[in-house]
This record gives sequence, structure tokens and C-alpha cells, in this order.
Amino acid sequence: MKKIKFLMLFLFFSMILTGCGKKSLSCSKEEDIDAGKMNENQVITFKNDKIYSYDALMTIELNDEYMDYKDVFVDSLESSMSEYKDKEGIKYNTTKKDNQVSITINGIYSQMDDDTKESLGISKNSSFNEIKQSLEEEGYTCN
Repeated sequence: MKKIKFLMLFLFFSMILTGCGKKSLSCSKEEDIDAGKMNENQVITFKNDKIYSYDALMTIELNDEYMDYKDVFVDSLESSMSEYKDKEGIKYNTTKKDNQVSITINGIYSQMDDDTKESLGISKNSSFNEIKQSLEEEGYTCN
């Protein structure tokens, strides 16, 4: 009987520590572009090996000669994200500070429509390992 209680207690704490099947994939990529340096970070949270949420941050650190075009970059990001403006399950925010222009995207997979999932590159609700492999093939470093 003690063994059963111990096993039940162990199982209970294991579930708490593992988040009941939730795990996150964090991937990043850095690129030099004409305007400066672009950093992309994606965090995809999985629940029972299926996508639960999607969070991304893209930051462009502008070179000095492009600082006068900071507002143009923000307008361009806003324009490219306008398709998500009234979409369910996804939010975005663009910011500018000093020499950086950033966009943040947050979404809950089950609330997104198919077009949104497709445009984010997550239309196929693949497993953790499949998405990790796909992102690494695109040049991301994942941990």
C-alpha cells in the first residue's frame, strides 16, 4: 500500500513539474540586412505535442544611415500586420525606440483561423520535433 501511495505521489508531482504535457520550443535567428541587423525569436508552446500558443518578436536594429526611415519601417510593419487587426486569437504590437523597430505577435493556436495559421507558417499542427526541424532548416537556432 505504501508503494502505491508513493507512486501516486510521484506521478502527481511529475505532472506538476512537467506542466501536464506543456513544453516550449524557443528558436532565434539573426541576420544582417541592408538597414541593419534583424533578430527574430519564436516561442511555440506545445500541449500534448500539438501547438498551443505562438509568440514571436522581430527586432530590427537600424544602421545610422537608416534612422531617418524609422517611421517608414514601422508603417511597413503595421501594413504587413494589418491582416491580423480584427482576427480572433492573435494580437500584435509594433514599437520603435532609439535605433530599434520591433513587432511582437502573440496568439492562441486553437482560436486562430486557417488563414492566420497559414500566414504564420504554422497551418500544419505538427509535433514539437517536426516544427523544430523545420525552423532549424530555415536557419533558426532552437533550444
